[in-house]
Amino acid sequence: MSLSTSKPLAIGIDFGGTSIKSALVHGCEILKHGRLINPQNASAQETLALIEEVIRELCSELPSLVPVGIGLPGLVDSTHGIVHGLSNVDGWDEIPVQRLLQERLGVSVILENDANAMAYGEWQHGAAVHSRNVICVTLGTGVGGALILDGKLFRGAQLAAGEIGHASIDYRGKPGPYGSTGGLEEYVGNSQITERAEDAYRAAGLPAPVTPCTPEVLAKAGQSGCPIAANLWEQIGDEIGAALASAVWLLNPDAIVIGGGVAKAGDLIFNPIRRSLKSRTAPVIHEKLRIVPAKLGNDAGAIGCAALALEAHQEA
Repeated sequence: MSLSTSKPLAIGIDFGGTSIKSALVHGCEILKHGRLINPQNASAQETLALIEEVIRELCSELPSLVPVGIGLPGLVDSTHGIVHGLSNVDGWDEIPVQRLLQERLGVSVILENDANAMAYGEWQHGAAVHSRNVICVTLGTGVGGALILDGKLFRGAQLAAGEIGHASIDYRGKPGPYGSTGGLEEYVGNSQITERAEDAYRAAGLPAPVTPCTPEVLAKAGQSGCPIAANLWEQIGDEIGAALASAVWLLNPDAIVIGGGVAKAGDLIFNPIRRSLKSRTAPVIHEKLRIVPAKLGNDAGAIGCAALALEAHQEA
């Protein structure tokens, strides 16, 4: 396959807690996927070397390398290109990723929080097109969030805006990072849902459909009419809706976009989220509010990173 360079191309890299996905992107079109990288049980330097290899592989049919955008889960300084720390991946404290990769590759590299990248992709090319005020949420290994306010990606004073996963839904609840208790992520992350599902089946005196009873397994059970699964999804949706209701009162968005693996439960989770949020907000707040699934699926992060990389390259 020969790839044309008449198009503005960029590479988007979606750095997940258990896999790093990459793609060569034109607009919202994925031209080529890179091989997956597992960041677990590897040092930051080892993983960066693998990322460099994948970037070169993706550009192997091009006359030169193209701008690169990387979305990472955790505390990311997008201004200076430094990772202060990653969620669910050890050994990434104060790593100057941007400088290291730019020196190796000789092209512009930008970093962004992964939820911000997903939000930007959905706003530019997906479910939030034509919206000016958007809350984006990713439900997966953890719970990420990002904001589009007044038609711009909003990062906040310390570049940490939108982290709804740390919003407390119970100030006396489960302990979490940074001294927080009752953070949403402590209840509806992948492993937390799996644990809750297995506890629910055990309490009912029934075996789980499959062990471990992951969100994917629980979704299939709920879609098959299992009342235990359906009830648990109702609880999970209610909790997410409670956190979103607080954010809605604060920001008054016109759309909420929800993506990530847990969102694949579909109506099992979206219907209780909508009911929960509606029950906690005034009609003037929720009547015109759209709560919609992410449109770009697993490619949202890569597409958003590529769009941000091109924007930064064009502004440089």
